[in-house]
Amino acid sequence: MSRLGAALPTLFLTTLACGPAARPAARPPEFAPADQAKCRVKKSSDRPLIIEWPSSDRAALESTAKRGLVVVRYSGCEMEVLPRCQLGGSYRYTATTRKLEKVSIRDADELYAQVPVGAAKLEAKLEKAGELNVAMHVVGRFDAIEPEKPELAGACDGATHVVTAMTSGAFEFFAGAEAAAGGGASVVGVGAGAKSSSKNELLSRDGEAEACAAASADASAPPAGCGAILRLEVSELGSLAKLAKAAPISAGDPGGGLGTSSPSAGPVIRSGPGIVRLHVESPDRAVEVHGFGAQRLDKVAGGFVGQGASTLLCRAPCDAMIEARLGQPLKIVGADIPDSAPFRVYDKEGDVTARVRPGSSSKLTWSAITGSIGVLGAITGGSLLLTGVLLSSADSESGSGDGLTKWGGITLGAGLVLTGTGIVLYNSGTTDVTLEGGGGRPR
Repeated sequence: MSRLGAALPTLFLTTLACGPAARPAARPPEFAPADQAKCRVKKSSDRPLIIEWPSSDRAALESTAKRGLVVVRYSGCEMEVLPRCQLGGSYRYTATTRKLEKVSIRDADELYAQVPVGAAKLEAKLEKAGELNVAMHVVGRFDAIEPEKPELAGACDGATHVVTAMTSGAFEFFAGAEAAAGGGASVVGVGAGAKSSSKNELLSRDGEAEACAAASADASAPPAGCGAILRLEVSELGSLAKLAKAAPISAGDPGGGLGTSSPSAGPVIRSGPGIVRLHVESPDRAVEVHGFGAQRLDKVAGGFVGQGASTLLCRAPCDAMIEARLGQPLKIVGADIPDSAPFRVYDKEGDVTARVRPGSSSKLTWSAITGSIGVLGAITGGSLLLTGVLLSSADSESGSGDGLTKWGGITLGAGLVLTGTGIVLYNSGTTDVTLEGGGGRPR
């Protein structure tokens, strides 16, 4: 009995251990819509890297930023620059101490967080390589300056965000783990003689590391060859709170940047020839005034202070003070019209009105076609006519040259008509500027 009593507890515990296993807790199904990319169910990043953008898109971004603030259509993982949507304003460059930054992307979540624009196209590359890496030299950033009148104009359908800042420098974007270096790191030109232990695939690059070595913390612009845009900062159009006020830069601040330069401390410029307030009247409200060495002026006590030379001086109707005392050429530029011939205001003073008659690029194209055909026809017709006359004079009885004379005359006449048509099309297709006023001081 004592042995049986001792065995009962053991038998009881063994029976419990051999009972049915506990069922796992029920889990709700995961939300993974098959017809939506991950970026469509996440909030758009407001600081996306744009290192995977093709060269044409990067060029469009940079050229648009030189004309004013960049407006984009941004939703999920799709961003489109709207080059014909105008908001005004400009970007001011601030140099920083040169920094080397590396971003490693090892899973899809990191990919969509760091590179939301174009992430869907990179998923297969990430899965195959196991890791994506971005190596960047950062030398400064462009910050947006608030426009005087923050109103959209032009082709702005679907616009959602404005670019408030852009990080500048150089980068390399490659697939694969970071190479183990034998003689130095091989990240955008840092070090030399490196031997990689793994094969990396270069996906894109922009800028040169050697050029970034010349960066200075007090520079007014990125070094040549080290001005690639690496990262954007965007803000919804409904709130422009992130934009800085367009206040003059304090002494010692170099300023500078894309678009209209910010005013800097400098000598006071007094009224005189070449100092004008330019007003632009044009049926095309999207035209701009570009200058080569000219500068905008800000009113101060005793005169004006220059903002520094800038390609883009103002947009219609302009009404800005401009200094072009040395005969710097100005011209009217538009997205859908040919540039005007250069004009100068060195001999004018005070209020000047530029009346613009926008041209037509299509007319200039047809002018070139009809003019070329007309000149060729006139030469051919003249040659045939001359040949026919010579033949007729040599053998007047046979009339061998009569046919050449007839068709030569017809071809010559048609060529002259086409040449004249080409001249008319050219004159009506060019953008003309007529200057009025300029005989007194600005009011």
